[in-house]
Amino acid sequence: MDRVVAEAGCAEKRRRVLSARFTVYFVLALCLFPQADYLEVLRLVKAGEPTLRPWAGVNKSSLTRARQRLGWPVMRELFRAVARPLGRSTELFHGLRVLALDGMLLAVPDSARNRETFGKSGSQRSPMGYPQARVVAVTECSSHAVLDAVIGGWKDSERIVSDELEAHIGAGTLVLADRGLWGLARWHRFRDRGAHLLWRIERRAARRVQDVLPDGSYLALIQANKHAKAAGIVKAPPALVRVIEYRVDGQADVIRLVTSLMDHEEYPAAELAPLYARRWEIEIVFDEIKTHQRGRPVLRSQTPDGVRQEIYAHLIVHHATRDLLNEVARIAQTSAERTSFTRALHVVRRSVIAPCGVSPPSARNHDRLLGLAEIRCSLLPRRRSRDCPRKLKSSITPFSSKAPDELASHRRPPAVITMNQRWQ
Repeated sequence: MDRVVAEAGCAEKRRRVLSARFTVYFVLALCLFPQADYLEVLRLVKAGEPTLRPWAGVNKSSLTRARQRLGWPVMRELFRAVARPLGRSTELFHGLRVLALDGMLLAVPDSARNRETFGKSGSQRSPMGYPQARVVAVTECSSHAVLDAVIGGWKDSERIVSDELEAHIGAGTLVLADRGLWGLARWHRFRDRGAHLLWRIERRAARRVQDVLPDGSYLALIQANKHAKAAGIVKAPPALVRVIEYRVDGQADVIRLVTSLMDHEEYPAAELAPLYARRWEIEIVFDEIKTHQRGRPVLRSQTPDGVRQEIYAHLIVHHATRDLLNEVARIAQTSAERTSFTRALHVVRRSVIAPCGVSPPSARNHDRLLGLAEIRCSLLPRRRSRDCPRKLKSSITPFSSKAPDELASHRRPPAVITMNQRWQ
């Protein structure tokens, strides 16, 4: 942390009560205790470190100025310095680390600067709700660790924001993404980094069949949109992809995936089709951050720089918590999905307010082992099958209505994936 602060030019030349180093810890504590105000968070941090200097003259405005001096690039660089894959080698898919790419929206305070920077839903004449910051992230599916993230506004497209992702997408990775993030130029950009891709696409794409493979998949050529040149956009070169089509539980909708894994013997279509469902692990990560960790419907910060600083602080806290959970999973010799994120949050929050400044290192290590044991005793049962057709009780939807006697998702048998063999 000291290295990141020094490289950002935020290190002080004179001794301050609210130094840059302490401000980083304070911003992280704001994310751990979202329901507490500034001064209450300050008291909690002071309770956990009695050797800190007295807080005479420190108030909310001085804490706000300390956050402004720190800036948000420090938290971004600190997040990138600590973010790393946490999964084990046994959780790789044929030697590839499985990553998921997607975005989420976070509501921010309705200040004039936030409205101008991030924007809100609705029309220009009648905007609705709070301004929203868009976060596009890359996560590791096995460990739920966020590896990289970029922040934009509600008015910014997920596709455009995702182009700024730089870290951890490279050789030895397999990126899963939904059709909303599809782009031929983006495909080439990720492939140039050495990453393999497994993306869902629309029905109209990849129609030029080049060859049919024995497992039912086929090779097809994807070309850029014919309207790109008219719009003044440089067209991306064509790409040869492998297309996999399948149905779930015999439904009429055909799911179409494209992948850069061309070898049908090493990467059979029957293995890639169920692997795509792992993309939903990133939705669980977003739920952990938005519902359990954030603890409030709207972020604190009234300025765009404060919002970015707060979001990256949330990502740092989430990664540290996930690191703790994956250590428990290794000790218990189980998967990370069976560990309780909320239980780990309780342990981390107690460790922050527990007085440790005068405790010897052996006592602090003992408290850490007690926390690991508590999380291990709270392992969740194995995840039940949640495969269920998209049906709602409301009839004003594009989906079929759910019958009263239809079985709930946890009582249904596992979904049956049927490969589409229309080219044989």
